[in-house]
Amino acid sequence: MTVDRIFQGDGNVDDFVFDDGTAAVFDDMLDRSIPFYREIQRMVVELGLKFLGKGGGTVYDIGCSTGNTLLGFMEAIPVDCSTTFVGVEPSAPMRDKCAEKLAASGRAGTAELWPQPIEDVDCLPNASVIVMLYTLQFVRPLRRNAVLAMCFESLRPGGCLLLGEKILSDNSTFSRLYIERYHEFKRRNGYSDTEVARKREALENVLVPYQDSENRTALAEVGFTPVDQVFRWYNFAVYLAVKRRN
Repeated sequence: MTVDRIFQGDGNVDDFVFDDGTAAVFDDMLDRSIPFYREIQRMVVELGLKFLGKGGGTVYDIGCSTGNTLLGFMEAIPVDCSTTFVGVEPSAPMRDKCAEKLAASGRAGTAELWPQPIEDVDCLPNASVIVMLYTLQFVRPLRRNAVLAMCFESLRPGGCLLLGEKILSDNSTFSRLYIERYHEFKRRNGYSDTEVARKREALENVLVPYQDSENRTALAEVGFTPVDQVFRWYNFAVYLAVKRRN
């Protein structure tokens, strides 16, 4: 695994992009930047399997990046079952990394990789499980409800959306405290103060987090019920949102 050193050094900081340089170090970046990343991956697969049901359907990973979540589901589901897999990833370097992992695992050709931004996708056919881990936060706020509505309409009754987001607390004092703790987490994982500061600057105009209550409201407004927060670590959360059976 290539070590993330993207934000070492000095000079001007450009907006964060999912380019070749980011793709090359992305797995290391995830491990060192997302609290409990591997446990969240396990939880998402565990929970998603409960909503697939006997009829299978399609598992969609929106913002699949290098394919960790897709592979997690594939490893848990027999090859000859009726479940299909789709990764939605607009970054070509990320799709290439995902395809390499699928090939290395012997699952090449068993997942479709769509190149569209999720904002440009009209429907996710036959969706039983939709996973969106730390992806919606990169969608412009004016378009987020439309993305969530499309996901809701695409899901089979009884299906689910698993949404992971970097969040703000509804209390501004807590938000500042949690961000401080998050930066300390990154320092414990080997990032310098300079790297923490430069990455925060790079993400400032790219990643726009919602408050916890805003995420819950957005999910409920498009029709998801019930909605529960299944994971929380300071300013990171994962939500389980269900499309109730008729």
